Amino acid sequence: MKTSKLSASAVLGLGMLLGAGMAAAQVPDSASDCVACHNENGVSDDPAVPIIAGNAAFFIENQLAMFAQEARPCEADYFASKDDVSAESHCTIVADLSEDDYADIAAYFEELPFVPADQEFDADLASQGESIHTKSCDRCHTEAGSLAFDEAGILAGQWKEYLTEQIGYYKTGKRWQPEKMAPEIEELSDADVEALVNFYAREGSRFE
Repeated sequence: MKTSKLSASAVLGLGMLLGAGMAAAQVPDSASDCVACHNENGVSDDPAVPIIAGNAAFFIENQLAMFAQEARPCEADYFASKDDVSAESHCTIVADLSEDDYADIAAYFEELPFVPADQEFDADLASQGESIHTKSCDRCHTEAGSLAFDEAGILAGQWKEYLTEQIGYYKTGKRWQPEKMAPEIEELSDADVEALVNFYAREGSRFE
């Protein structure tokens, strides 16, 4: 199982690569639709689009499989709002991919450093969110959600808007979630969610 932690040196290293306009490796052909929104470095500059660089390959492959099974929203409305994106949705993209393509895409983004989103956070809400994380999330999303595990994506430094939307999907049953996660999600109020995403934004800022 791969684990990795955000580090200041990783952030600095990627910053140098970005400054030179380079990606760490050749983008696989199968990822051409992915980089249209997630960028070649896997670091989205759109708060509605997750940062996927540095996440475990198993986790990324699992998300692709979930889109293929429509076990999470395909986001067709988002795709339709983007004039520079030709694909119709996540689900139509993965429909044309093989398992080898899944593996190639996942391996590519796994090797890229995670860079926290540049976003503001409310310090008071973040403090409240820390208690919620410790109580409900830390068993799987350890180190304040900064570790990349096979079954858990990086939360620290992820876009607040994206996290809020995905938690809403979990709460309404629009996105599949592990059985052990459901009771924790169900207990979250809207205020809890706001505090939690501010906590993850704060934790991400500590690695900049």
